[in-house]
Amino acid sequence: MTNKPKALKLQSSKVPYFSIVIPNYNGAAFIEPCLLALKKAISQCPSSLFEIILVDNGSTDTSTDIFIKVLSSLKIENSCLPAGRVNLKIIRLQTNHGFATAVNKGIVASKYDYVCVLNNDLNLEPNWFDHISKAITNNPNFSTFCGTVLSYDGSKIESQGLRYFMSGRCENINNGKPFSTKVLKLKSSKVPVWGSSAAVVVYQKSAITKVGLFDESFFAYIEDVDLAYRLQKSGFKSLLIPKAISYHMGGRTSDSMGTLRQYYTLRNWIKLITKNYSKRELVTNLPSISIERLRNLSYLIRSSLIIKQ
Repeated sequence: MTNKPKALKLQSSKVPYFSIVIPNYNGAAFIEPCLLALKKAISQCPSSLFEIILVDNGSTDTSTDIFIKVLSSLKIENSCLPAGRVNLKIIRLQTNHGFATAVNKGIVASKYDYVCVLNNDLNLEPNWFDHISKAITNNPNFSTFCGTVLSYDGSKIESQGLRYFMSGRCENINNGKPFSTKVLKLKSSKVPVWGSSAAVVVYQKSAITKVGLFDESFFAYIEDVDLAYRLQKSGFKSLLIPKAISYHMGGRTSDSMGTLRQYYTLRNWIKLITKNYSKRELVTNLPSISIERLRNLSYLIRSSLIIKQ
């Protein structure tokens, strides 16, 4: 029997600084609300420094122009704050390299200790960074920080962190449950979780660098589960801050790309298991792993048939 790795104590600066990485592919239809909400969230966390890095995956629309237009006023609006409190950067890729590669490009180019990965179809509450910043300062033994992700209309919970099963299945905690501020008040304490969805998440850069960033061979989907698996296995811990609320439109980039999601979900689960599981773990869990992969395959086949009709 092998001993579990000891949790690693991580050093936290008194006031965390954030590099915000936004992967983008033809997001002109929905990126502006994301950026406007981001501006408000930054303005309510005045002690931190920020940089915002848009990594564009070969877009053919006007999303990069929108990025510049919406965020160029940040320095003017924050003129009373330290010079250079918010820096903007665009990394332009010639073709669509997928989520994992785009985010890694942003992480490598980032300069601050904490990296926030933010989907371009997700809106933050104005106090989001304030809640996360306080959580980082008060919880130096954690390396991943996430909040409550809601459906775009705020009626249902999409995620409050991830729960993992050795069958090769991962659940968004409380996914689909009705949301209300009353429920939030009853369950507002910070809670350790297995991992976090990368729809919006803050990682300590040194932790994800140590375990190898996102696996670029995944292209898209399940790459955040793979990273969370490696972080957890290496002793790095994740913390849920329920009051850090965001709203996710979800799936807008992949909606127009056929069965992309279904195909990569099946393929990437197989990749995650074969590269991360020991032989003993693989053999022990093979029956349940097989059942889960058959479910993935069935989902891919059904989706393909629907598109052909």
